[in-house]
This record gives sequence, C-alpha cells and structure tokens, in this order.
Amino acid sequence: MSFEHRRRSRAAPLKNGIKVMTALQLPLFREVELDFIEEYCRVLKPIAISIDRLQGQNAYFYGELLPTLFAVQAKLQDLQASNLRSCSHILQATLLGFERRFSNFLQLKTDVNEAILARVTHPFFKMRWLPLRLTCEKKRIHQLILHAAEELGLLSSAASTSTTEENEDEFFVFSDQGIDNQMDTEVLPSHCKAELETLHFLEDPRKDLASLDSYPLIKLLFVRFNTTLPSSGPVERLFSFAGMVYRPHRRGLTPELLEKLVVLKNN
Repeated sequence: MSFEHRRRSRAAPLKNGIKVMTALQLPLFREVELDFIEEYCRVLKPIAISIDRLQGQNAYFYGELLPTLFAVQAKLQDLQASNLRSCSHILQATLLGFERRFSNFLQLKTDVNEAILARVTHPFFKMRWLPLRLTCEKKRIHQLILHAAEELGLLSSAASTSTTEENEDEFFVFSDQGIDNQMDTEVLPSHCKAELETLHFLEDPRKDLASLDSYPLIKLLFVRFNTTLPSSGPVERLFSFAGMVYRPHRRGLTPELLEKLVVLKNN
C-alpha cells in the first residue's frame, strides 16, 4: 500500500481524531505513531476475526476450527511479504507463537483426527480447506473416514437406513428385484458401499447441509463429530441463572436441587 493511498484512506478518521484530541487538549499523534497503529491492526486483524468467528453460537460447528487456523496462518504469512516498517517483529512473534501453539492442528497429527473428521464431513469444506503442502494427506483422510465409521459401528446403521428408504414402497413387484438386491449385497459389502458413498460425497459440488440427506453414513459422522459445545456463552448464562437461584436466603440448597432449579430457570 503506497503512502498516498494510506494517507487518503485515513484522512477522514484522522480529521475526526484531530478534533477529539484538540477538544481534550491532548497532544496529536505523530505520523510514525499512526503508521504503527495501522500496521498493528493489520497484524492482529486475522487473530481478532478468527476469535470472533470461533465464539459464534448460531450455525457454528467444530469442523470450522481447522479451516480457521489454516486461514489465519496463510494471512499472517502473506503479511510477511508486505514489508512492514514498524510491526515486523510483532508479526514474527505472533506467527511463531501461533504455529507453536497449534502445531498439531497445522500438521494434521493423529491426535487431532476428530477435528479432521468434523471438517471433512462438513459439505461446505470437504477437502477444500486442505493447503497445497498437505495434499498428500487426502488418502489418509479418506481412510480415516472409513475407519471412524467402522469403529463407531455406523456401517450397519447406514446400510439399514438405506435399505429402509429403498423399500418404502412395497406395493410394486418386479421380477428381477430379488436378483438385483442379491447382487448388490454380494458385490458391494458394507465397507465398499461406505467407500463409494465417501467418494461421491467428496465430489459432490453442493455445499449446503441439506445435501447430507443423500449420504446417510456421512451424515451420521457429521452429527457425531460436529455436535459439540464450541462456545462458553450457554455455560456463562447458566452461571448467571445460578446466581439468581442461589440467594442468601437459600443457602441450604443441595447441589442436586440447585442444578434442577437452574435448568428449570433456564428453560
């Protein structure tokens, strides 16, 4: 960003700031101080936006964690090429601290498999969040989906759901129906059907959650790994209700009764 462009972009805020500082009889900011504030905001903007997103309570899923972390890392790395004059050391320290804190997530270690599954089963992201340096992990992630489904015993559940949907209308009789069903069962066992469904899901261009209805196994995995409590807001509200219930004249309440009263108050 050129000096002239920066000067024009902050002309109006600077003018208002001068009025405020003059009215308060405070010394005005120098040009170097304004440059520092602007660069400081640019460096910490990705962190602030990511925290705000991860604190969301509406339509937020655990699967958004990994893409958010990769997005923050990419934005901080892009800032390194912008030749910051005042906050380059802050940018370097922020990037190093961020990568050290979330190294397991950024390197897709085995201890973050649940975060990977939560992300890849979300129709909006699938494999799109994966950076180029980690494209070699696609095969492992694909196998991770099948292993998780088998470990949780979801292969039989998905197969029974699919069979129920296919046999909703039993009025019509087809002479080759039994043969087709027998061939499907013999040729495509549960794990093969799961692998085929996973491939279709990953190639499906739809991004809305309604598309999960077409993939019963993926939907079960999505519910399993994305049904979390990502925000502390509901818990904090419960603490507020507890303060309303646990008053000085009710100090004799047992923990069990207090818990029931708080739940009733919240609902």
